[in-house]
Amino acid sequence: MVRVDHAVSAKARLLQGGASAIVMGMFLAAAPAAAYAQDQAAAAPDATPPLSAQTGAAASTATAADADAPDDADTIIVTGQRRALQTSQGIKRNADTVVDSITATDIGAFPDKSVAEALQRVPGITVNRFAATSDTAHFSAEPSGVIVRGLPQVRSEFNGRDTFSANSSRGLSWGDITPELMAGVDTYKNQTAEMIEGGIAGSINLRTRVPFDAPGQLIQGAVNINYNDLSKKFTPDFNVFYSNRWETGAGEFGLMANFAYSQVITASQGIQYGRAAIIDNGFGPTGPATAYMPASVNFLDNQYNRKRQGIAAAAQWRNLDHTMLLTAQYNRSVYKNKWQERSFGSFGIGPDLYGFNVRTRVVGNGGNLHDRIPVPAAGTPAFTFDEDGNFQSGVVTRSNAENSMWWGAPDANPGFGVNEAGQPMFNACYNWGGSAGCERDANGVAHYGVDVGTGSRVNQNRNMTQDFGLNFKWDATDRLHFNFDGQYVDSTVDNYDISVEHHSFANVGLDATGKYPRITLGDPSNINQSPGGLANANNWYLRSVMDHLEASEGTQWAFRGDMEYDIGTTWLDSIKVGARYADRDQTVRWSTYNWANVANTWTDSELNQHSWNLDSYKPFGAFKGYPQGMFEISEFGEPFFGGSLGSFPFVPFDALNAHRADEYNRSLIGIGEFTPICQRAAELPDSCFIDNEIADVSETVKSAYAMVRFGGRDAKIGNVPVSGNFGLRYVNTKNVSSGFLRYPVNNYDFTQCDGLPPVVPPGSPTPPVPPINDPAQCYLSAQDLAFINGGGVAWLLRFAASRAMSRPDIGLLKNFLSVSAGLPNATDPTDPRWVKDSTGKVVGVNPTYEASAYNPYLAPTTAWQFDVSIENYFANVGSFSLAAFYKTFQNYIQYGSYTTTVSRDGIDRDVFVRGPMNGKGAKIKGFEIAYTRYFDFLPEPLNGFGIQANYTYVSNSGIPNANLTPVGSTGQVTNAGNAGTALNPGALEGLSKHSFNLVGMYEKGRIAARLAYNWRSEFLVTAVDCCVYLPVWQRPSGFLDGSIRFRATDNIEISVQGSNLLNTKTKLQTQVTDEDSPEGKRILVPNGWFQNDRRFVFGVRVRY
Repeated sequence: MVRVDHAVSAKARLLQGGASAIVMGMFLAAAPAAAYAQDQAAAAPDATPPLSAQTGAAASTATAADADAPDDADTIIVTGQRRALQTSQGIKRNADTVVDSITATDIGAFPDKSVAEALQRVPGITVNRFAATSDTAHFSAEPSGVIVRGLPQVRSEFNGRDTFSANSSRGLSWGDITPELMAGVDTYKNQTAEMIEGGIAGSINLRTRVPFDAPGQLIQGAVNINYNDLSKKFTPDFNVFYSNRWETGAGEFGLMANFAYSQVITASQGIQYGRAAIIDNGFGPTGPATAYMPASVNFLDNQYNRKRQGIAAAAQWRNLDHTMLLTAQYNRSVYKNKWQERSFGSFGIGPDLYGFNVRTRVVGNGGNLHDRIPVPAAGTPAFTFDEDGNFQSGVVTRSNAENSMWWGAPDANPGFGVNEAGQPMFNACYNWGGSAGCERDANGVAHYGVDVGTGSRVNQNRNMTQDFGLNFKWDATDRLHFNFDGQYVDSTVDNYDISVEHHSFANVGLDATGKYPRITLGDPSNINQSPGGLANANNWYLRSVMDHLEASEGTQWAFRGDMEYDIGTTWLDSIKVGARYADRDQTVRWSTYNWANVANTWTDSELNQHSWNLDSYKPFGAFKGYPQGMFEISEFGEPFFGGSLGSFPFVPFDALNAHRADEYNRSLIGIGEFTPICQRAAELPDSCFIDNEIADVSETVKSAYAMVRFGGRDAKIGNVPVSGNFGLRYVNTKNVSSGFLRYPVNNYDFTQCDGLPPVVPPGSPTPPVPPINDPAQCYLSAQDLAFINGGGVAWLLRFAASRAMSRPDIGLLKNFLSVSAGLPNATDPTDPRWVKDSTGKVVGVNPTYEASAYNPYLAPTTAWQFDVSIENYFANVGSFSLAAFYKTFQNYIQYGSYTTTVSRDGIDRDVFVRGPMNGKGAKIKGFEIAYTRYFDFLPEPLNGFGIQANYTYVSNSGIPNANLTPVGSTGQVTNAGNAGTALNPGALEGLSKHSFNLVGMYEKGRIAARLAYNWRSEFLVTAVDCCVYLPVWQRPSGFLDGSIRFRATDNIEISVQGSNLLNTKTKLQTQVTDEDSPEGKRILVPNGWFQNDRRFVFGVRVRY
C-alpha cells in the first residue's frame, strides 16, 4: 500500500501548505445616531439586541428584515416596494461590515423569479447564464452562477448557517433555491470575526421567515401562470403561507409553514461554430494572408422543463419575561431540470484540428496540414472572407487531391455500406489514377461531400438540499447573553445524461454575411445516396453514443456557541466570544462522459456491411441488427435558424428517457465500442463508477473567535460619532480524502540481458491507498472603523479590513493518482532514458513517470481585503454610496506541476505530476457607485416615481485562471481536443470590467411598477471550452425585466411580470491567439449566437 503524501517535494509542500488558514481582519462599522431612529430601518443581520427588546424578526437565528417594523398588521402585510427598499437600506446602514441586501417584505413577492436574477442587481454582482461555464454550447434560460466582485469563491448560508449542494463545488447551486420562500438575501462583501469563514469573494445569506416576524395570524396564497414565447408553453407556480403565534402561561409559541412550487418550460436556441483554425496563405493570391475558418457549424434547439419545490417551516418559543428564545427551522429545496435537445450541424467546414496544440496553424502551398484546407464544390464560386479574414461564404467540400478523406481513407476502399439499390455508398476516386463515375473539378480533382449530423440528447437532473436548525438564545442577565445553535444539512445530486449522434454527408453552403450564419444543403459529391437524401434514414449511420451519470451526496453536522457581555462604557460596547464545530462528509460520484464509436467511417469495412445504414435491422455476420423504434424522421428548423433546414433522423426523447440507448451496447448489436455506464468491466463492486470517478472527502472544522464592539453615538472623535469592531478568529481544518493510486500496466515483453540484474518493469494497478489525513491550524485578526456625521443629512464613512479564506472545491481534493511510464524511443539511441555502460552499450532502461491528478493537499486561498465607502442616507428610501475595494491573494489555486515520490515494494520513483496546486499572490480592485431615491418632492402623482442605479468597475492583475474542473478523472487542465495546451486569455473567468443596473420604479396608491435593466461588458466565459478547446468570450449584453402590481383590495393583488423584454441575443467569440502568438495580441473571431424565451408571469396573491 502506498501513501501519496510521502511523495510531495519540499518545494511543493511550501506551495501547497496546509488545509486551513488564518483569517485576520479589522472591521470598523458605523452605528446610526439616534437622530435616524425615525427611519424604522431593520437591525443589521449580525447585530443582536437583548431578547427583552426583540418583538419580531430579530428573535430569529439571523435577524430578519422586519425586526423594527411597528406592530401594525396592515403595515407588515401590505408594504410594497418602498418598505422593501427601506428595510434593505437599514440593513446596509446598520451592518457591522460591508453589506448589500435585497428584501421581500411581502411574502412571496421577491422582486425576481430566481435568487440569482435578483442578486445581479446588487452592486458588484454579475451572473453566469450558461448551464456550465466550460460548456458554452448550452445556454441556460435562468442564471446558473453568481460572481461577486469578479470572483466565484462565494460562500452560501441559510439563516446564517453554512449550506451547500452535494456536487463537486463547495456552495449552493443557485438555481436550486426557491425565491418565494425568501424574506431577504444579504451579500457580505467583507467579514467580521464572528462570521463563518470560507468566502474570499463574499458570503450570501438567504433568510427565511419565522413565526415571530408577524404580530399574529397570517395566511397567504399566490397562484401564477408562466408563459414563454419560444417554448409556447403555459406552466403554473404557486405558494401558500401560514403563520400564527399564541400567548400561554408557559410563554409564547409560534408556528410557520411555507410551501412553494414552480414549473417553467423554456426554450433556448443557438448557432455555434466549432474550433476556429488559423490558415496562412491557404486560399491563393486573392485570398487573405491569414484566414479564420470554423471546423463546424451547429444549430441547437433546447427545451428546459424545470420543476422546483421548496418548504420552509419554523417553530418558536419565548418565555414570559422575554429572556429565552428557542427557534427550530426546517428548509428543503428540490430542484428537477430535464432538458431535451436536438441539433443539426455540418462538421467539415474548416480544418478539423481535434487533438492538435492550440497554437497549431494550417499553412497552404504544401505547408503544415495543407491537405486539410477545404475547397469549393465544383462549379461554385471561390470562398469569400471579410476584411479581418473571417470566412463569409462558400459551398464546402473535401478535396481528394491528398489523403484528406475520413480517417479510414475510404477512397481506397469504399466498402462502408451500400444504398437501397445495392450500389456502393461511396465512389472510389483514387488519388493515383481515377475511377469512372467520379465527379471532378476543372483540375481533375475529385471532391467528397462533408459530414453533417444530428444530435439527440436528454439530461435529467435532480438536486435536493434540506437543512435542520435549532437555536436557543438566553439573556442570563441584562448584560450577559448566550446563543447556542445546531444544524444538520443533507444534500444529494443525481444526474443522467445521454446523447446519440447520427451522421451523413452533403455539400454544405455556409453564408455568414448576414446577422446570423445560414446554411444550404446540396447532394453530396461522389456519394451515392438513396432516394430522399437526408430525409431517408438509409443514408445515415450511427456515429456515436455517450452517457454520463452522477450520484453524489453530502451531509454536515454543525454546532456553535456564542457569549456576549455588554460593557456599556462610552467606548467599549461589548465583548463577544464563540466557538463552532462542523463535520462534513461528501462523496462525489461523477462518471466520465462515456463517448463511444458505433459505426463510424474511421476504419475500412467489408463491402455490403449493412451495419453502416441506420435502418439496418437484420443480422449480417457479426452484426446483430439495430433495435426497432430508435429513430424518427422529423423536420428541424426555427426562425432563428433561417427557417426549416430539412427533415432528418432523431432519436425519440421517450426512448432516451427510458434508457433505451443502452440497447446499442456492443454485446447486443455486435459492433461498435459502446458499453453503458453501470455495465463497464472496471466499475467497483455494487457501483456504477470506476475508482477515478469518485471523490470521498471528510472535513472537520474547529473554530473560535473573540470580538470587541466599540463606540456608538456617545463615542466621538471631534464631533463625529465613531463605532466599530475588531476581532480574532482561529480556524482548524482537517481534511481526510480517500482514494486510489493506479500504477502503469506493463504492455511490453522485457528481455533479460546476460549478466545483468533484472530490469524492474512498470507494474499494475493497486488496491485503494490509505486515506490522506491533512490537518492544519491558523489564526485570523481584524479591525473596523466608521464615522457618522449627524445633522440634517446622514453621512457615514466606513472602513473595513480583514483576512479571509476560501477552501478548495470538494472535487479538487480527490485522492487519486494515475501514474504512466514513458519508455525510451527504440529508434533514438540518444534518448536519455536508455541505461548504458562505460562503452556506450545499452544495458537497461530508466522510464520516466508522469501523472495527472487532483490534489488532496491543497491549502485554502487566503486574501487580505480592504473596503472604504462613503454613504449618505438622506431619506427613508434615499441613499448614495461610493465604495472602493482592494484584495490581495495568497495560495490562489491554479494548474501547475511538481515532482513527487511514489513508493512500491520498497522501490521509490520520482513522478512528475500535473494538476491543481497553490500559486503565488495576485490582486483585484475596483469601486461601486449606488444611488436610490423616490422623487417625493414632485407633485402628485409624479411623486410615486423613483430610481435605483449602480455601476461597478473591477480590475484584476496577476490572477491566473485555475483552468481546472472540479469533476473528472484527473486534474488535467484541458482535454484531448487541444493536446493538453491552452492559450492565455489574460482575464479571469466571469469578470466584466464594467457593469451597471438601472431600475425605474413607481408606487402610488394601489399601483406599483418596476422596469429594470442590467448590463455588463465583455467577459471571459471559459478559459478552455469543453468542445471548442479555446477561450470563449461573451460580448457586452443587457437584459430588461419589468413588473406591474395592482392591489385590487387590501387583501388581493394582481400582477404581471416580464423577463427578457428586449429579446436579448447572447453573442460569443473565440480567442485564437494570445501575446505569445506571432501576432503578439489577442484576436477574437465569431463563435456563437443564442436566444432564449421572453417570459411573462400573470399572478394573483391573496392575504389575510
